[in-house]
Amino acid sequence: MRFKRILSLSLAAVLGAGALALAGCDSGEKKLKDYYADYFKVGCTMNYGMQPSYDDIASEFNSMTCENEMKWEALEAEEGEFTFNVADNMVEFAEEHGMAVRGHCLAWHNTDATPAWVFVDGTNAASFDKIKERVTAHATEVVEHFGDKIYAWDVWNEMLTDAYTTDEDDLYRIDSKWHNICGLTGQETPEERDAANDKIEELIIATFKAARDAAPASTKLFYNEYLVNNTYKVEKLITMMERLIEKGCEIDGVGIQCHYDINNFDAEMLEDVIVRLGELGLEVQITEYDFSMYHYNNDTSLYYQEFTEEMSALQASCAGKLFEIAREHKDIVTAVVQWGVADDDSYLFNMPVENRKDWPYIFDASHQKKEAYYAIIDF
Repeated sequence: MRFKRILSLSLAAVLGAGALALAGCDSGEKKLKDYYADYFKVGCTMNYGMQPSYDDIASEFNSMTCENEMKWEALEAEEGEFTFNVADNMVEFAEEHGMAVRGHCLAWHNTDATPAWVFVDGTNAASFDKIKERVTAHATEVVEHFGDKIYAWDVWNEMLTDAYTTDEDDLYRIDSKWHNICGLTGQETPEERDAANDKIEELIIATFKAARDAAPASTKLFYNEYLVNNTYKVEKLITMMERLIEKGCEIDGVGIQCHYDINNFDAEMLEDVIVRLGELGLEVQITEYDFSMYHYNNDTSLYYQEFTEEMSALQASCAGKLFEIAREHKDIVTAVVQWGVADDDSYLFNMPVENRKDWPYIFDASHQKKEAYYAIIDF
């Protein structure tokens, strides 16, 4: 078991380094993606309706993820009735701006993003077999529709438990219908839990197979997970991958969500999980990075009114370190994607606290390059 080690930063040193970076780096006409042409894709996420407002900086990136528009509820709200026009419009925008597209996501534990019909059959709850049939049919239709316009898919998203346990069999969450239909409720015996874990993995593996059969050979298939800056979650992720690989899952890699804050970025743990996943023969994509000013769970009553020099310096140091780690492992890391574009729009403005200012990205609200941008290209 590996214990959490927080990246310690000297504020004075960080401020000095940030000033040097700003003074010494002039990107000119060179774009962020150009700096990383020999490393990996650099990307962002967008929401429908906002993408035209990013015409000025979209060309900095060569990867784009739709934040919500490719989730199940958005594409197939009613069984067999697919609506692709919104997602197609976003793909067209990406193509016009030289961005390849990551598909996110075919299936997610969060049932708010999954239509209710998936889990019912007439007036009764749907059986496991019926649900498996539906998720594989959905994956097939969606992947076939987008074809080679998608370079990588998040096939499944966030299935692991957040429980702080070292039990290798305590892998999957119990708070979604996906897990409940497989037999996980939190009340099962160890034997029942083993059987439920196998059912969940059967569902995951079947979805990966459907996606693999439907996708072009060049399309990569990923499992995507959050909170991998948690020692327990890292161990569960590795165990899950070992189990899926042993069972023949057609998985190419793991997407690591890196929703960090500027005071609690564990750089050593990030590097550790990248290396360990690489040792399993898996690619890694950092799919959702951002650096908030607030500790996600502990600062819910804190409100900042301005983005200070100290915040900027800490954020720059964190972002620079994240990209440094990714560069050092470019044989494993194939994309680094910011979960958002610029500080004028972010999910963090309302999560976990509504109407709270935050400055999590490498472009400010006026789409100007921040200190974090320069830290990323300072190599």
